[in-house]
Amino acid sequence: MSNDAEQALRRAEEHQRRVGFGDRAASIAVRAAERALAKARGEPYADTLDLGVRWSGGAPLPHVVSNGSRAILLCHAAAVDPDWDGTYVTVVSAADTTEDTFVEIVFEGCASIRFGAPNDEALGGHPLSGRGLDGYEAHVVHNSTWLEEHIRVNSVHEQHNEHGWRTLTHYFLVFHDEMFEALAGTIAARLVPGTMSSLLTHAAERLTLA
Repeated sequence: MSNDAEQALRRAEEHQRRVGFGDRAASIAVRAAERALAKARGEPYADTLDLGVRWSGGAPLPHVVSNGSRAILLCHAAAVDPDWDGTYVTVVSAADTTEDTFVEIVFEGCASIRFGAPNDEALGGHPLSGRGLDGYEAHVVHNSTWLEEHIRVNSVHEQHNEHGWRTLTHYFLVFHDEMFEALAGTIAARLVPGTMSSLLTHAAERLTLA
């Protein structure tokens, strides 16, 4: 099984080299082959997750508010400027007072989060690189070493229950300058209008009232 998966990955990579690394279909095929090989070997791998929304690839500016069981992430949604001719860029800031469209992602039953480096330019150095990890996407991590680490740590507790940990999912979100990961029960995303300041305030209020 592993040998077949290795050969399939080599064929996908060779095809990508022929058609060019900018070919999206070829890239998707390589990522699929990477996941199949990692799965066959019993290794961690990242599978893309369709949240039904897209965040900005240039300046999503993700912000997170969290307590011990819920995390809310807010970032700029992807937008298409029909007048864009490639000669200018739109600069955004978390302090902007003009309303925009944001992606709100809520993680329920959240046991742990990680937020920060690496950025997209260092994505190739991440352990999940070459195992299905894709830029500017949401993922579910299978065979998660992070989850296993938490289970080992918690196993010293006299009331440790491994089953509860096994119900958690390792979510991995790739942004431009940051990564966000969560061990959580569920994830839900939607588009919301507002400013970053107002939405963060509302998110914090929801956490305190939960």
